[in-house]
Amino acid sequence: MSEVRRVVLDPSQVRPGSTLRPIARFVVERDGVEQASVVFGRAEIFEREPTEYALARLRWAEGGLEAARAAVTAAVESAPSGAAVYLPVNAAVSPDHAARREVAEACGFRLFQEKEGFWWADTGQPLPEPASLRLEPMSRIGRAAFIDVIGRCLTQTLDRTDSLVLARHRPQQWVNTFLDHHAAAAEAQSWLYAETTSKVPVGFVGLAQRDGDPAVGTIVLIGVLPEQRGHGYVDQLLLAAYRAARMRGFAAVLSLVDVDNHPMMAAMCRSGADANVYPWHKWLYATTRDA
Repeated sequence: MSEVRRVVLDPSQVRPGSTLRPIARFVVERDGVEQASVVFGRAEIFEREPTEYALARLRWAEGGLEAARAAVTAAVESAPSGAAVYLPVNAAVSPDHAARREVAEACGFRLFQEKEGFWWADTGQPLPEPASLRLEPMSRIGRAAFIDVIGRCLTQTLDRTDSLVLARHRPQQWVNTFLDHHAAAAEAQSWLYAETTSKVPVGFVGLAQRDGDPAVGTIVLIGVLPEQRGHGYVDQLLLAAYRAARMRGFAAVLSLVDVDNHPMMAAMCRSGADANVYPWHKWLYATTRDA
């Protein structure tokens, strides 16, 4: 097998819907025939922070697992010293996801986060208004109240990516930047601030259109303040998100949950969302380029 060949890529050539800005492609060939390749670039990891390196579009010919491992190893070695590098694997787009996870682990990656995709379909089922909450959209009350309540909710988040990102930033600073990207224009109508009928803050939920699919929404973020947990408010927030999806004409909502976030996994099931309808399941592997 020949050595790995590096092909420099144009970082402006971003695929539609992709957050990866390519830097280089690493190719393994035998007798002039490509055996494996992988793209190395800068990416937004789960759309939370656009400062990480990632590997994407990993592919190999039949029986070429050794070549795939060689391409991945070379790509990691191209990262700056000490940089974190991520390799995402998604069951919805890669039927060979078990083999991809094997490649990641063989190359020294560790499983950083695993997420489940929950599919809620609008079949016209009843979505009652909450009896104990008042809900206000961001489009009506503005952003300030959201910045405070989201920051307070996320200080005790069970999502591993959010926890990592928030450890690097002041929560309110990160929240403000995040809302710039995910709560502008039409999305502001389906970011909902929740408080009790006596105007005590409870939490929030943010619904947006899923990238690339105008018929499907996604719950971008949801949270209940630590002191308000245990009262069933998360169930009411999920129903509020589904009502917002119906108002926006979405036929379904596909939402992603860290599998270690057991309370949210259970809440999704109670809400009628199903993890077995749509094949979305993602593993995010991470490694660090040796210093």
